[in-house]
Amino acid sequence: MIKTIRAALCLLLVSAGAALAQSEGHLRVTLLTEQAQRALRVAKSTCFVMSGSQSQLHAETALHEAQAFEQMMKALIDGAGDPALTAERDPAHSTELSRIQRMSFGVTRSAEQIVSGDFHSVPMRLLLSRNQDVADGLLAAARAAGPRYLEGDFSAEQQAALLHLAGQRTLIEELLRDLCYLRLSLGSAELPAQMIEKIALFESINTALIEGDAVRGLPGAPNIGIKLGLGQVASKWVALRDLLAAAANGEALEVRDLQKASVIGETLSQRLTRLMGKYAAL
Repeated sequence: MIKTIRAALCLLLVSAGAALAQSEGHLRVTLLTEQAQRALRVAKSTCFVMSGSQSQLHAETALHEAQAFEQMMKALIDGAGDPALTAERDPAHSTELSRIQRMSFGVTRSAEQIVSGDFHSVPMRLLLSRNQDVADGLLAAARAAGPRYLEGDFSAEQQAALLHLAGQRTLIEELLRDLCYLRLSLGSAELPAQMIEKIALFESINTALIEGDAVRGLPGAPNIGIKLGLGQVASKWVALRDLLAAAANGEALEVRDLQKASVIGETLSQRLTRLMGKYAAL
């Protein structure tokens, strides 16, 4: 199980490395969406540490992802040599990324404190209150800048598919975090109902990617390979959905349920990442 999770983490790092071959605009969108996923992964892994589920592994993950998040935010704003990025030239976009960066310190640095054993109310409150806002802000930034960054590389339909797949990958992390929050009685009283809504959203978007949805700008799976890949996502999703729905409906959770959900979630994330590559290669 630990090997499976580590392999999935390596895949995320490889995907970022592979992005070096992309145009800078495509690279920026890829990294923005990965940052959104990473912000939630930091919160999820920190919660898993608190739950006693594979604490050492998730402590290492939380620390690594927090450090990688801060480095990448700086690169997206100021530029970097690796990955090859110039400083952000759009003043409004740069200002928004700087705002998100400042807010994100409450997530990354609080995670580091909590993982080290400091359960003081300040880092707990900052982590709980800010990780979703950081992720939402990054996805919104990717969607807003997407047409400017991706124009010339991809059609409008490809752009829509790439951004929806990135959103699905982020939603997986969000639901895994929620599952852990629920077990530890963290979050609001509305969390179970919100989880049910997110489950329905994931399923509706996967269906839209397969069958098409004019409102979402999705024409449907463009070839049999992508259609089969989306079908494999739907098939694997069932096992995770059942765990999530059971928890949201009040069933007691064991640590092994968190571990199982985490492994399934990483597999889904891998499949969604591969699908993004297939859409980009069209």
